[in-house]
Amino acid sequence: MTKRGLPKYVYEDRGYLRFIRRARGQSVMMPEEFGTEEFWDHYNRLLKGQVKIPSKRTFEGLALSYFESDAWTKLKPRTKSDYRKYIEHIRQIWGDKDPQKIETHHIYALHQANRDRWRQANYLVQVLVVLLNHAKLIGFIKKEHGNPAHGIPLFKQPGDGWEPWPDDMRAEFEAVAPPRARLVYELCVGTGQRIGDVLKFRWNHFTEDAFDFTQGKTDKPMWIPMTDRLRHHLETVPKEGLTVVCGAKGRPANYRVITDEMLAVRQSMQHPDAKSYVTHGLRKNATIELYLAGCDDEMVKAVTGHSGVEMLKKYGGMVRQRELATRAQEARNRAERNKSGT
Repeated sequence: MTKRGLPKYVYEDRGYLRFIRRARGQSVMMPEEFGTEEFWDHYNRLLKGQVKIPSKRTFEGLALSYFESDAWTKLKPRTKSDYRKYIEHIRQIWGDKDPQKIETHHIYALHQANRDRWRQANYLVQVLVVLLNHAKLIGFIKKEHGNPAHGIPLFKQPGDGWEPWPDDMRAEFEAVAPPRARLVYELCVGTGQRIGDVLKFRWNHFTEDAFDFTQGKTDKPMWIPMTDRLRHHLETVPKEGLTVVCGAKGRPANYRVITDEMLAVRQSMQHPDAKSYVTHGLRKNATIELYLAGCDDEMVKAVTGHSGVEMLKKYGGMVRQRELATRAQEARNRAERNKSGT
């Protein structure tokens, strides 16, 4: 354990923080990010002895055990950040409850209570699945009882997911976006990747004709030829750091800073609906462009990295169906013409 400038009684322990005050018998995990308001609130309550030391079988104890597990340490930083937020919510409402007494109808009621924020409600259930799986591993829940969070019907995303940007909005964005926002835009459209991966692209991922990288969400290695348009745009971009998209002094760009910057550009635009679109919609634009170019499902997946046809149906929408149906009927027409000619 090390201190490294941490406040009194707080130690770094295997990648996370722990409050240790032996005179009071305290040894408490601090999952909050150091320096945040949540961290200092937790720290001050621990100093004052206002935090009850959890008994074994509670959600508080379960959360602390999970934060010490190998499963937690293997998560990527952004996933940890997301999980922390939802686990803290669970600790607030069920912290002193016995996980073994939580039944499916309790979780269903919690899910329904958050239906106005369907994405957050679904994520909450998914995090509970993870937590309660860990509860089984450490004996908080008997194996024969199963996982009560399994089988909760998740809310479906309204419509077909993130909407692709319309042509007139894209034209305006290209005209008004500052260089960094325009670069992010070109990378998203040109590669068809998630913005989280786009911000991790390094110059050494790119050759004259292609780029290779590993997708962050899927851990899938990808090698993709560049479009002429993207290659020409990258030729105009100065190399200020290791990553293609840079922050201050050539450092890798911060995800939140970039998403806020993209939002600021959309908010400044004249297009009446610009504010309602998101950067992730450009991945859908790329998918649609591939279908319009005559690509089949396997070819599209080879570029975008989508793992299954269901996601392609969502991203390709009616364009995918129309293009595939057109090619199928053309094949029938060719077959009929060949038959007539014999």
